[in-house]
Amino acid sequence: MIRQVQTKNTTCKAVIRTKAFVKGFNEVREGKAPDYDAFRDANEQWNYERGRQFALTFPGAIKFGSTVNQTAAWSFGMQLQTKSII
Repeated sequence: MIRQVQTKNTTCKAVIRTKAFVKGFNEVREGKAPDYDAFRDANEQWNYERGRQFALTFPGAIKFGSTVNQTAAWSFGMQLQTKSII
């Protein structure tokens, strides 16, 4: 039997900060093939894929040092809202 993943509220900035999102985003920017086995946790797998999708649509940096780029967070939120990103 497949178990449903526990869901919880989060923010766009929190998602962008995750290791999985950053890895997916950077891999697309570097032209690397997807590494779908990089993460075991379902939430991390989703964030990895979201990072990959976002890299295809957002031309700027997602972070400045450890600070999330506000424009990136806004753009990511808009794309989630319009279902451009899953």
